[in-house]
Amino acid sequence: MAKPKILCLHGFGESAELFKIRTRNIRAVVGEHAELVYPDGPIDIGSLHMTTGDLVDPEIASEFTNLGWWWMRRGRSFEARGIGKTLDLIGKLLTEQGPFDGIVGFSQGAALAIVICALLAGREGPLSLGAVEHPQMKFLLLAGAFQLEVPEYEYLYQGEFDVPSLHIVGAYDTVVEPERSRQVQGYFAAPEVFEFVGGHFIPQSPKCARIVRRFLAPFVAGLDAEDAGAGAAVTEPAAGAVAATA
Repeated sequence: MAKPKILCLHGFGESAELFKIRTRNIRAVVGEHAELVYPDGPIDIGSLHMTTGDLVDPEIASEFTNLGWWWMRRGRSFEARGIGKTLDLIGKLLTEQGPFDGIVGFSQGAALAIVICALLAGREGPLSLGAVEHPQMKFLLLAGAFQLEVPEYEYLYQGEFDVPSLHIVGAYDTVVEPERSRQVQGYFAAPEVFEFVGGHFIPQSPKCARIVRRFLAPFVAGLDAEDAGAGAAVTEPAAGAVAATA
């Protein structure tokens, strides 16, 4: 029996290599029960400063590639530059390495995951994955998610997504304010929410691992959800968290 395959999408200013470190808690939960695929975003955004968390984390090299899925340009109107290039890459990935069972996304990667979900649902407009035949995702695990705030892309968010979703939200996130993440929760039929006392990062705590395990257990054969805790909406302290870029 083939392992479930999960697409992992990094945030703005990150890379596949860095996101593997950011998601080590999730990777520990999944273990050998699923294949995690980490693509690099196609937009090179140049050098960014390192966060305090980066500087104290021995696993992170002093230099790494800063990539994104699009540039947001704010002028007379909002424009997501490079998103067409990104969707071409995603379409090719779905075709050549799919099918994927679900997506794990952080920040801009979480926003992209919702766009992919909308396009797989057949929502027609200016954005497209191309001639891709891929089933809808079985689940989305989103941290610091937000809506792509471009007026011409509003059609992506019209109607409810019948896709199981877990939303990880930092109550004190100043990069993607909690209200923006809560907004996208409303686009899903039955969103599960894990809200913790912290900012714009993916918690590395045991409680977060339990919540993730419980959520993934129905989709990943071999995971035991018995020790995963209960309740769809919980709050935890930020102890053990690792800071991440947007």
